[in-house]
Amino acid sequence: PDRAAWTEYFRTVEIPVLFETAVALEALRANEDDADANSIGEMVANDPLMTLKVLAYASSHRGKSVVTDTETVTAALVMMGISPFFRAFGTQLTVEEHLASEPEALAGLHATVRRAHRARNYALGVVGHRIAPDAAVVPSGALLHAFADTMVWFPGTT
Repeated sequence: PDRAAWTEYFRTVEIPVLFETAVALEALRANEDDADANSIGEMVANDPLMTLKVLAYASSHRGKSVVTDTETVTAALVMMGISPFFRAFGTQLTVEEHLASEPEALAGLHATVRRAHRARNYALGVVGHRIAPDAAVVPSGALLHAFADTMVWFPGTT
């Protein structure tokens, strides 16, 4: 009924990720010693749902001595560490599993994710012409901008 209720809901609900993300995460987990923040960050950056999960986790689990939020997935991974990341993010529920009985909702979610990817790619092109310390944040912001639209496709969230 209000913003506080939505905030509480999204703090407690398990947000599924794209199937490709879950498969890639398990492949990286199998070779955890070879995984690094950049390779994981690139994989996560293709999934707005997983991106949000990682950034939200990093924000709520930062140390007391950390005075600024991490603004990119790679920065969050550097702060949390690779092994703690894999411990925090076990096997992921996928949107394809979650919406298996709702093909129209799954198609709508995939269309929303494609729009988020286009927005991120456009943002990457724009920031390529900027020399600014915050340039890396812009594509993530563009990817996450459609988060509310993405969540509308999940039954029970509207």
